[in-house]
Amino acid sequence: MTRRKFYAISLPIALVFLLILSFLLITTKNGRRSADLNVILISIDTLRADHLSCYGYSKPTTPNIDDFSQDAVLFKRCIAQSSSTLQSHASMLTSLVPLHHGASFAKKKALPKGIQTLAELLKEKGFKTVSFNDGGQLAPAFGLNQGFDVYRSTKKNFDEFTFTHIVTQSINWIEENSDRNFFMFLHTYETHTPYTPQEKYLELFDQNYAGKLPAYTSEGIAQKINRGDLAITEEDRQHIVHTYDAEIKSMDESFQTLIDYLRKKKLYERTIIIFTSDHGEEFNDHGIMASHSHTLFNELLHIPLIVKFGNSKFASRQVEELVRSIDIMPTILDTLNTKQSPYMEGISLMPLIKGRRPKIDTYAISERDMEITLRNECWSIMNERWKLYNSRLYDLKSDAEEKIDVSDMHMNIKKSLRKRAIRFLQANRTFYTDKKAKLDKKEKELLKALGYIK
Repeated sequence: MTRRKFYAISLPIALVFLLILSFLLITTKNGRRSADLNVILISIDTLRADHLSCYGYSKPTTPNIDDFSQDAVLFKRCIAQSSSTLQSHASMLTSLVPLHHGASFAKKKALPKGIQTLAELLKEKGFKTVSFNDGGQLAPAFGLNQGFDVYRSTKKNFDEFTFTHIVTQSINWIEENSDRNFFMFLHTYETHTPYTPQEKYLELFDQNYAGKLPAYTSEGIAQKINRGDLAITEEDRQHIVHTYDAEIKSMDESFQTLIDYLRKKKLYERTIIIFTSDHGEEFNDHGIMASHSHTLFNELLHIPLIVKFGNSKFASRQVEELVRSIDIMPTILDTLNTKQSPYMEGISLMPLIKGRRPKIDTYAISERDMEITLRNECWSIMNERWKLYNSRLYDLKSDAEEKIDVSDMHMNIKKSLRKRAIRFLQANRTFYTDKKAKLDKKEKELLKALGYIK
């Protein structure tokens, strides 16, 4: 064969090979291939959705998260599966409701090893898996470290509970580990009591307060108020809310530090970033101040969920329909075209993002961290309009604050919701175990500082 004939045959073959290689490697209009994407899941403990500016809050608590949401999908009605930290995060990382995954701080039960977590599935896919978190109910003893190559929980005093502390660790890790795709789970207690904001942040919200409370809100202050030992005025209540909002503002600036770093390293567009929370906080919405886990009203269940996809696909889109924390894991796995756990109780949110309603009706079932029975005060169930909790039926369309029981007028709806909830809760207890969590002295001290241990 002459050299000219060889080139005549070889060049077209080479061009075809290069085209195929380019298709596999370059960015398409749908974003990078799923195999090229990193995943960062951020959970800000005790962050209620209606205190973020992008969710309609009147105060400028989250200007940086607001900007981030323009590159992302904002879910306006995301419901947590518990008002307690361990249970909610376990649901987030397994796509199972609390009764079915079994993890419980109140009962000191760890997540059973038989449950396949998001970290385990992504590790199987070849991701490096890492978590930097503030410990407490997320301490390794509670089992959420399953599947993580690195799982580092804060073991310092509560004044270290800042998102800056977590972001610094995450940036340092990425600097040394960006050679392979990674899944990173970040968590902070910065917006959890005690609210100890820096003066520069508190001044943004609370310039004229002249009441009796200090410039912080400790767990002790909250307990005195809730026991009736400390009477407060509406001005005092607003001051407590301002200390909370100031912590959110601080967290928002730390969040931007992470985003700026990812942009600088050219990782932002090739990273799925999920911003959410485990539960909210009550500020006398139903009679309790600066606390959570005691009820299942929506000030404790309505959480932010903002998802930025690769190349900011679906930017600025908003989803009005009801979604749940248990839907986060299936959505990530769907986006990455990876193996799905057969036990997941959530669904992928991709159809909703693309404007298609799922084929099934969505119900959000949430539970308190206590011994679950079929009594209503242990669980709630809600759909787009109705919510059943503590034997009371609420019409969320006309009563978003959950104040008016309409059971007598809609008994059939109440019975239907109760039947659905009981049938669901009684099913699928495959993984339930009595595995006890063993905490060391430092972990117990942190839990005491957070008010979880008296």
